[in-house]
Order: sequence, then structure tokens, then C-alpha cells
Amino acid sequence: MQTTAQGGGMFFWLLLLAFFFVFMIVLPARSQKKREQEMLAKVNALQKGDQVIIPGGIIGTVAGFKDNAIEVKVAESVKLTVLKTAVVGFVNESAAKEGGAK
Repeated sequence: MQTTAQGGGMFFWLLLLAFFFVFMIVLPARSQKKREQEMLAKVNALQKGDQVIIPGGIIGTVAGFKDNAIEVKVAESVKLTVLKTAVVGFVNESAAKEGGAK
């Protein structure tokens, strides 16, 4: 009977360890998805004149919109067309949190 009790204890620890690893994978994935949805909502709320950061640390002003892209003015006569998903940040986070309203 002692071997059954030890085997049952080992099963409990293996089960506990399995749950620990599942939660270590599932919980961060859920929080990452939530951050992605928040970023997408901010990007969809952009308006002309909002300042954004695109890859490479380039800061520009939204000059226009296309289907799934935005035109970012980075200098007087320089406009870049980038996908909305390329926006990595916002210069004025408080304006972006309010839905882009100024």
C-alpha cells in the first residue's frame, strides 16, 4: 500500500507541474492579445495631424489615409506610406488614449 500512496503523490506533483506550465504559456498569450487589440483600436482612431512613431524610430505626422495604410509626413516634402500595423507608438499617448481627439 505504501507504493500506491507514493505513486499518487507523484501523480499530484506531475499534474501540478503540468498546470503550471500551461498557465505560463496561456496567460502571457492572452495579455499580449489584449495589448494588440488596444494598439489596433488606437491606430484605427488616428486622425490627420496625429504624431506617430514608425519602425526605425521615425516620428511623423499623419497626412492621409488609404485602405489599410497611412501616409506619414516626416519632412516638408517627404511622405511615407506605411501599413497601419507598422505604427509602433504615439508621440502624445494621452491624445491616443482619448481616441485621437485633440
